[in-house]
Amino acid sequence: MKHMRGRTVTNIYKSFFAITLTVIIGMTLAGSAGAHFSSTGYSDIKVGADTIQYHLSILESDFVHIFPDKPDGGDKISDKQLTSSMETLTKLVDDGLIVTGDGKIGNAVITGVKHEKRASMDMIGIDIRYKFAATVKQYLMQYNFFWYSGVDVNHSNYATIQVGGQTIQQVLGSQNYIVQIQGPGAAAGNPSAAAPPTALDAKPAVNMEATSWLSTLKTYVLMGMEHIWSGLDHMLFVLGLLLAAEQRVWKIVRLITAFTIGHCITLVLSSLEVAYLSPKIVEPLIALSILYIAVENIWKRKESARVIVTLLFGLVHGFGFAEVLRGTLSGHMALPLFSFNLGVEIGQLVVVAIVIPVLLWIRRLPLQIKWNQYASGIIGVFGLYWLIERIISQ
Repeated sequence: MKHMRGRTVTNIYKSFFAITLTVIIGMTLAGSAGAHFSSTGYSDIKVGADTIQYHLSILESDFVHIFPDKPDGGDKISDKQLTSSMETLTKLVDDGLIVTGDGKIGNAVITGVKHEKRASMDMIGIDIRYKFAATVKQYLMQYNFFWYSGVDVNHSNYATIQVGGQTIQQVLGSQNYIVQIQGPGAAAGNPSAAAPPTALDAKPAVNMEATSWLSTLKTYVLMGMEHIWSGLDHMLFVLGLLLAAEQRVWKIVRLITAFTIGHCITLVLSSLEVAYLSPKIVEPLIALSILYIAVENIWKRKESARVIVTLLFGLVHGFGFAEVLRGTLSGHMALPLFSFNLGVEIGQLVVVAIVIPVLLWIRRLPLQIKWNQYASGIIGVFGLYWLIERIISQ
């Protein structure tokens, strides 16, 4: 009797220790991770024989962080301040955007600046013109906003480039911030993103239409994969689904399929601007979905409702995925949308393929604690922390 009582006390201590460790780990990790969106910019570029017409759009909430003057409206910049700050804006553009034609630096002339809406987002739009003295064989554009000054190294700019009757899309970041473009008067070529200035090296002529198609496919597939892998909240929801399925193949297939169908629907609808849900609503709901699936795993609720719940939360996550694409498609949406969605699915399947063997291996270990529930507890702590944080930060 005394032996049984001693073992019970030991188990209580073990459980208390495991719960405490769960909370500490969860709070530590959750505190270092937040929403998965960073500053965003868009570039619509028309390349001529001796001119570049460049329309730059930056979220107003991001623009105030790089605008040299203090905003006259608190956290807003008025139309009057924009139109009266041409010298300031020109210096900002000269520092943040360097355009050369055949090695000669072009002078930026701002032809217009205004507040604008892009995919329901408040943005600052700047029209910039570069004129060169002669026909240009090769342009080079270096985009330095945000990461060059250290404001946000995760800033992304989605560029749509029109040259020679073709449209090419590139995603610029701190690791690929230089775009090389052959002028429409030169031999057929291909815009390419590259970090080092060696992008100026001569390249053989290629089929621009084919390479632009492949470039867009590759760019958006990689973007989708990176988005699912860098979005810790999406990853934890998928992990929660795998724990809910208890490593049973049929359950895994049903839950992952329901989640995929859900986020595919709203990803398409939101990217096409047919449906829209504000990030102020989506972000807390994503956190709630993580908390909910964790609680379900611990309390083992009816499995019949899990597929429906997973489908509904998949719809929510789809709005989260779509935030990356909103405003980037510029009328050329079919291939980028398909490619991004394909990338998300590939990234998700990679996570599933890695996690399932690990879970099966853990399941075979002679553990004395209910590791499945403690793992769900850690996921739940993330969800609860993010839910509170995202509601408070609205």
